[in-house]
Amino acid sequence: MIKNKFTLLAGSALILLVCRVSFSEALEVTVLKGSDIKPYNEAVEGFKTTCDCNTNEFVLSEMEKGNITKSLLESKPDMILAVGVDALKQVKEIKNLPVVYTMVPDSSLLNEGSENISGVVMSFQPERYLSTMVNMFPDARRIGVVYNPENTETYVKEALQEAHSQGVELIAEKASRPGQVPAIIDGMKDRIDLLWMLPDATVINSATINYILLFSFQNKVPIVTFSKKYVEMGAIASLNILPFDLGAQAGEIAAKLYSEKGRRIPITAYARKLTLAINQKVAKKLGIKLRVKTVDRVEYVN
Repeated sequence: MIKNKFTLLAGSALILLVCRVSFSEALEVTVLKGSDIKPYNEAVEGFKTTCDCNTNEFVLSEMEKGNITKSLLESKPDMILAVGVDALKQVKEIKNLPVVYTMVPDSSLLNEGSENISGVVMSFQPERYLSTMVNMFPDARRIGVVYNPENTETYVKEALQEAHSQGVELIAEKASRPGQVPAIIDGMKDRIDLLWMLPDATVINSATINYILLFSFQNKVPIVTFSKKYVEMGAIASLNILPFDLGAQAGEIAAKLYSEKGRRIPITAYARKLTLAINQKVAKKLGIKLRVKTVDRVEYVN
């Protein structure tokens, strides 16, 4: 009887020890979200499903300025997750910890020496984006895009290289501030068959979107964008990311980095799941018949 009790106690102690060891060895991640919005929250939930980690969350827009970095590092995390551009800008100077980002349109804001920063951008490979547009609009040979080099230069450079192999001309114009966008868009009249809207906050915002949509209708130039909400407003189609899956990709990157401690080569990726939203009314008004090949999901907006 005594022997059985001793065996039971020893077994219980061993289980508790294993649990403590497992818990102590779990990846500790401090999460910084740019703001408390649904897409960011969905990305964090996706991250948790794949990172096998414990998380401590902060919302940048709710924190006091001046003590942000100190607050993030107080719990001595193994890694930082930045959700959104503002969050990434805040933590990109941290050099002694791995940083993973998600819900960021482009990695242009990172310095070449940012070897501790990895992540997934909220866009698809330029090759995939362009091939989808070429398939949908076989008669569109000139694609216009307006961008701010500070936000999306890396992506546009890749797209320019890819356009030739897709048999189209990419007409890329730079805008450093929103006030320049209307004149640049007007200058594209009769020069483009299709307008491609990137998730560039300088170009696409509340001050410019109505003008861009008006240009589209007046000149019968269809718009392909990155968000379903703009399709509902009048763009013809959007190639959409899924925030939850984008977060899950970031979680996979985090787990890989943690398993390869000391890794000095960043891991970067594009979104992998493509969903397409189409505004059938706009297509009819513009007299355009769309060709749609297989994508992950197609949604029709009427």
